[in-house]
Amino acid sequence: MKNWIFIFMISMITLPGYGKVKVQKPKMKHPTAFAILVDEVTYEKIPGAIEAYRDAIEKDGLSAYIVSGNWESPDQVRKEIVALSRRKPVLEGIVLVGDIPVAMIRNAQHLTTAFKMDEEAFPFIESSVPSDRFYDDLHLTFDFIRRDSVHPDYFYYKLREDSPQQLQPALYSGRIKYPEAKGEDKYKAIAEYLYKVVREKQETNELDCFTSFTGNAYNSECLLAWMDERLALEENFPLAWKNSRTAKFLNFRMADYMKFHLFDELQRDELDVMLFHEHGAPDQQYICEGPAPVGMNGYVKGIKAAIYNEVRKEVRKGKGTPEEIQDYFIQEYDLEKHFFDDLYHPELLKADSIANANTGIVLEDLKQMNTYPRFVMFDACYNGSFHLPGYVAGYYIFNDGKTIVAQGNSRNVLQDRWTIEMIGLLSQGIRVGQWNRLIATLEGHIIGDPTFRFSVAVPHTLALDIVKNPADRQLWEKYSRSAIPDVQSLAWRMLADQDERHELSPRLLKLFRESPCNSVRMEALKLLSRYANDDFVEAIRLGLYDAYELIRRNAAAYAGKCGDPRLIGDVVRVWLNTPESERVNDVLQSALYLLPVEKVTEELKTLQKSATTVTPFALRQRQIGEMIGKLTDKKQNRWLDYAEIPKATLSLKKQISMIRYIRNNPFHFNVEAYLKLLGNEAYDKEVRIHMAEALGWFNYSYRRDEIRTAMEKMLEKGGLPETVQREVCQTINRLK
Repeated sequence: MKNWIFIFMISMITLPGYGKVKVQKPKMKHPTAFAILVDEVTYEKIPGAIEAYRDAIEKDGLSAYIVSGNWESPDQVRKEIVALSRRKPVLEGIVLVGDIPVAMIRNAQHLTTAFKMDEEAFPFIESSVPSDRFYDDLHLTFDFIRRDSVHPDYFYYKLREDSPQQLQPALYSGRIKYPEAKGEDKYKAIAEYLYKVVREKQETNELDCFTSFTGNAYNSECLLAWMDERLALEENFPLAWKNSRTAKFLNFRMADYMKFHLFDELQRDELDVMLFHEHGAPDQQYICEGPAPVGMNGYVKGIKAAIYNEVRKEVRKGKGTPEEIQDYFIQEYDLEKHFFDDLYHPELLKADSIANANTGIVLEDLKQMNTYPRFVMFDACYNGSFHLPGYVAGYYIFNDGKTIVAQGNSRNVLQDRWTIEMIGLLSQGIRVGQWNRLIATLEGHIIGDPTFRFSVAVPHTLALDIVKNPADRQLWEKYSRSAIPDVQSLAWRMLADQDERHELSPRLLKLFRESPCNSVRMEALKLLSRYANDDFVEAIRLGLYDAYELIRRNAAAYAGKCGDPRLIGDVVRVWLNTPESERVNDVLQSALYLLPVEKVTEELKTLQKSATTVTPFALRQRQIGEMIGKLTDKKQNRWLDYAEIPKATLSLKKQISMIRYIRNNPFHFNVEAYLKLLGNEAYDKEVRIHMAEALGWFNYSYRRDEIRTAMEKMLEKGGLPETVQREVCQTINRLK
């Protein structure tokens, strides 16, 4: 009897919350399933809205679970998702509604596009990535670190070194999280949003109207980059080219304060998609700088305003008293003391405040506005920071307009990322969440209903085939011959995912050479980057001359990341001969530093000798001379120091700093020295760990296999400290 009592008592002891998870099975049977995960309080407050949302999803072709619980940790939520993923029908996606714990990911910056904050030097809350890849990429493995003491819904996890090191989400996901800084009843707001989704799912709406906007300082403000987006979007959104209002391309230059024109766009009922290419913050979209100066007085006022702003900013930062900061600027710019007489003049402060407010879209603007594009993409840093009480993307879906879903980033994001990759699948009725899964990054998230999709005139099985038949080579070979460019791109992606023998690269190179479709060629180039072989090198060379600016830009970036000396001649010539392509030129100039300096200099000198005295060529000759100086003179080229092996006699901080610099700048010609340092016991263990991690950023290098093989031999030999060994293991996995 005592044994039975003991067993009963043990059975009643559960981790907090684990016994309170409730799973409601789907009401309708479909080939694939979807899960709505909601916190217990939200479900108890608005059960009708949650269930109406479930019913609308089921009418739209997905069997839908409702999973509610008193969620105590991300692990608890993930456990339920894993369990559902093992059931039939196959689970294709999830949505996290209400207060679902936030996984803050560490040791995985290679899975972001740009985030490289020092995890040792900065606080956890700043140096971790809020990411729902914890919930949708179930093949990744993590170690729990701790819960945040101030923000109890933040949980810190480390990506394990022996985990897979590439993103391959099996599911798509979305977040429906009310931005509480908006100040309303969050449960009522979530309910109203869900009913809005239900109404929109009842509509027949093809994707035939979009607007794309590019803000200031984006992509070097290159007009070719802005203009060439049309080349791809003509392929992506074929139904939108009916008139001047259904396919719009806006630029910050088009008005002194473009935000007000954007407000007009955002309130157009017929607008299906809004694409924002801009810089951002969690609470702001940076749109423009304001009016350009006119005449001499205008420039004088502009300079004065700029200096005033800098002084006020330094004072706010606590860098000194107003008088001390003013004295610095007086000496630095040879100013008179009376120059600052109006620094804090009330009228001037008011005018500056109004002008600054008009340069961006802020939360207060959005709080007073209804937005109508059904889908909004934020190609910007931080606009999708769902973990914060106020975030831009949340304000777009929680209003009385018709915006259903947004894509945004929880951290900073690379400007040169191909953000519209396969976006044409939305025109084919693919769900927004599924599209985001195909282009996954650690920081990129769907805010709102991930099952949202546009209507199609002719039904097809593509959406189902993505989920049910991802490994059917014959099927995807058939899709690769589709007349629709992004369906072709998807097909080649699926074929590459199955290419375990690495046999596809010759066909991808042929595709890159011959396809008339800009988006297909770009996909071929991206897929070839997986192989880092001769076919990839040739695609880079050809890509530098491609008709599509984005391909040229990515080829330029790959040239530096690949580092193959065979590319030097083409890199130098394109850099020299296409100054009008500003962003490509910026990227190529960076690439020049990553190629062997002696060979680059030799190529430049050869071209310098061939230049004539005709004015354009004379300018070019001077340009070549300046670049040779930058490459070879240590006073001009700080990169030379960082290209060298850190000396063990330097301070530990300096050694680590030099190694961290390599993450963004893979000096391929110095690989032997880096490997030698890694194996050298004379160096501090922390230095060797950072060196092993830095070598993981050579994933596109023509020496990638050489690095991986050398590190595998180190593991076989043994003798590495355990922490160094773990990092070596992680880098090997990254370079596979």
